[in-house]
Amino acid sequence: MGYYQNNLSDRDDDLESPVMATKYAHRASILVYTLSKNFVFIIGVISALTVIAILDVLNVVGYMKVIPDVVFDSMIVTFSVILLIVILYLLNTLLKTKKVFSSWADTFERNSIKTGMNIAMINKSKEEAIDAVAETVAQIGEPLRNYISLKENIKNFLDVKIKNNNDDIFFDVLIDQDHIKNDLSDASTDNSINLKRSLLEYGAVVISVIEGTVDNKDVRSFYNSLSKYVSITKNKVGLALIIGDSISEDAGNIARQLENNKINYIVLIEKPLTMIQ
Repeated sequence: MGYYQNNLSDRDDDLESPVMATKYAHRASILVYTLSKNFVFIIGVISALTVIAILDVLNVVGYMKVIPDVVFDSMIVTFSVILLIVILYLLNTLLKTKKVFSSWADTFERNSIKTGMNIAMINKSKEEAIDAVAETVAQIGEPLRNYISLKENIKNFLDVKIKNNNDDIFFDVLIDQDHIKNDLSDASTDNSINLKRSLLEYGAVVISVIEGTVDNKDVRSFYNSLSKYVSITKNKVGLALIIGDSISEDAGNIARQLENNKINYIVLIEKPLTMIQ
């Protein structure tokens, strides 16, 4: 049990390790084994309690007088207390398990976005970043693809400025419901409505494209802009991406620490600029 609890409290710092799947399978097997063992014990206690209750009923109705009533009552109380303790322990274990699986789900979601963006993007450009988001983020993918199938619409999300008194905020790419233009055609209107609905549920997608290495300063500056955006528009940010030629060692950890309930994901994408001959 000590090994199991220590593993529950461990934090996976190496989120991009190639052995992450193996670690997940190993820890998951420990969780399943521990929970199944607890359930077997609970079933045994309930079975014993059921047998004692049946014997107590038989004793009350006069079919048997082998054990005094006080003994039956004491046994029922004892097994009930044991059962309560085990159930409380199991509840605590389930809550820890839920936390661990939520953490792993977050890790896999983050890595899935990074891998999908890298596969979908050929060059480090704003337009390709939008296309890659449409191919990678399932929650908004289809409505976004339909909306940007009209190439003119993609311009609505590029080089966006948000007015904030005397301190305007600039984003290389901002995909949110406020920058979706309605067209006159019925099909375009449906695409706009569907995308707005998806973005309201998922949150805005904000992208910063940086030349060179993404470092802590870039991450904190981007976060400050995101925080101002949330404060001004009252929109949440479902996904914030910084795309650079390389990522500094600590930038990824800083990005994860800055995430909150209004800024769900801050993901750093390493995509060196490639020249097409």
